[in-house]
Amino acid sequence: MKRLLIFMVILAFATACNKEEISEPYFFWEGQLYITTHEPITKTELCKEVGEIKKSVSKPNKDGQAKGLPEGTKLFMVEGQHLGTDETDDGLIAFEREGGFNIARQIEPELKDELR
Repeated sequence: MKRLLIFMVILAFATACNKEEISEPYFFWEGQLYITTHEPITKTELCKEVGEIKKSVSKPNKDGQAKGLPEGTKLFMVEGQHLGTDETDDGLIAFEREGGFNIARQIEPELKDELR
């Protein structure tokens, strides 16, 4: 009986560790997924506004959709940086949060399919 209980605890722990869940807000923009960070960026480091979050959904899969960001959140290009592409995994985009700006980083291509 004790072995069965130990086995069940190990199985439950392994199953819980297997499920990768992103707790930070993330969004879909120009064919790429970006995860938000708490890295601040100043307004002077921004190039131009590129768009905004149009819809809040549970699984973003179209440009302008986000999980955990409100509709209307503004998105900006960062000076000297680029948006992500299918060939890169280092794209950056800034977003407006509570009167300030933070960085969102492109999600690695391997993880992108898991989140869709």
